Amino acid sequence: MQPTFVVLTDLSRSAEAALMYTTRLAQRLDGRLVLLHVFLDPVLEPEVSMVAAPVLVASRQEIMTNMVQRASTLPVPADTEVVVDVLSAALANVVQQHRPLLLALGREEPDNLLDRLVGNRAVPILQDAHHPLLLVPERWHDAELPQRIIVATDARPFSLSAPSLALAELFNALQPETTVVHVTAGHGPSKAEVGLASAQQTGLFGELSNNSLYEVCEEAPADGILHAAAELQAQLLVLLARPHSFLGGLFHHSVTADILRRSPVPVLVLPTTK
Repeated sequence: MQPTFVVLTDLSRSAEAALMYTTRLAQRLDGRLVLLHVFLDPVLEPEVSMVAAPVLVASRQEIMTNMVQRASTLPVPADTEVVVDVLSAALANVVQQHRPLLLALGREEPDNLLDRLVGNRAVPILQDAHHPLLLVPERWHDAELPQRIIVATDARPFSLSAPSLALAELFNALQPETTVVHVTAGHGPSKAEVGLASAQQTGLFGELSNNSLYEVCEEAPADGILHAAAELQAQLLVLLARPHSFLGGLFHHSVTADILRRSPVPVLVLPTTK
């Protein structure tokens, strides 16, 4: 089965950044893309209830035309889908139909402080899809595929979900240098080896040794991870999303959302089973 990557797009600059990044990943695996635009149903979504139906239809047709034109210029096979639905249903359908390796989304650069405080679009997508999500900053223009990645872990063991483990094909093709990062906010014994052992057991990140561990002491989790990413010149940051507390198992929800908003490098969030 040809590997599939789904890119959520609104034809914005941030969506274009995600599309270009994901296209390079698809090329490495001889895969295909699905460009997905979710048109929120005005009947089901109160915030768009003022949109008149004829305008909705006209806009949908225009977006589809533009998406088809963009897809035709890509160096890999690409399909386009414009759906009118609530986000959760749209994501469930696309995951069931295409079984993608991951979902990709662009992150707009915030214009002001209020924009930074608004909930990130990545959070509900992760919550609804329970699928690996790649978030690409609008200003990320590195044409190189990621060769240096960091995996942020905490003091608790983890196991990756089946959709996350399905990325083994991609990681095998990339063969990146991986560093496991553990942040300790205060004093006390280090439990960094717990995250390293779990990362080793997944088999997803290649050969990992004690030299693959990088500890940051006496920093807040989000700051520590971003500092480690800068110091290690990481090209991809991997976070874990635990099932029971949704993004709260690795870090507090607000910390994870903070990383998703602030990271200057692409972030890949992997669901876990514990």
